[in-house]
Amino acid sequence: MKRIIPFSLYLLLVMPVALFANLHYNTPKENTDTSTYNTGNSKSLILHGSLSAFNAAYGKNYFELNWNTIAGDFDHFEIERSLDGLKYETIGTVSNKEVVSNEGLYAFRDHFHSAVARNNDFYYRLKEFESNGNIIYSKVLIARMFNTKSLASLSVTPDPLANDILVNVQLNEDSYVMMKVIDEQGNLLLKEGQKAAYGPNTFTLEGTHGLHSGLYTLEVTVNSKERMIMKLSKG
Repeated sequence: MKRIIPFSLYLLLVMPVALFANLHYNTPKENTDTSTYNTGNSKSLILHGSLSAFNAAYGKNYFELNWNTIAGDFDHFEIERSLDGLKYETIGTVSNKEVVSNEGLYAFRDHFHSAVARNNDFYYRLKEFESNGNIIYSKVLIARMFNTKSLASLSVTPDPLANDILVNVQLNEDSYVMMKVIDEQGNLLLKEGQKAAYGPNTFTLEGTHGLHSGLYTLEVTVNSKERMIMKLSKG
């Protein structure tokens, strides 16, 4: 069964139904859906200008998550993971004192069995606890492990500012990467190809924030051989 990956990761965690969502507030409910959340006695807000980047790199049986903060008075982050984009569990905590660079970079390593990674996409989101009691959710990042000759992993998330699709490709060798966005009718909406070096590479699919609501296919091909397809839904 094909999994449809939400293409609406806009900060009220629109994962399971969109990777770019129209911003709106939802009535708090039980947190079984990325478009809703449980606020308890705190305020939950749409993240605005707090993160400048959120990405994942694959290591041996782990994903290294990295994110940058550009502003905000916060106490700590909780890192949440889901294997279906619906039900999340907390897998770790990072305090505001655990910054790893002067640029406000934070990191967390999520270890797992390779068998789990081969059969699942990993959905990650950050839950930021501000000093004033507010709770802020990040956009969702989807990571997929491949570990083939040319490709180690692929992750997709929206740009924190423009909300275009960001494609993060971790390569095992210098490669040529082709990316396409196709609508439900099979129309090619975007095609972009670039040479990429060994290691992590990030590509911005400019203009994708303006796509209408609906289902789309993101196709990524490496060296005309390895072809990955993600089904995305924009709400």
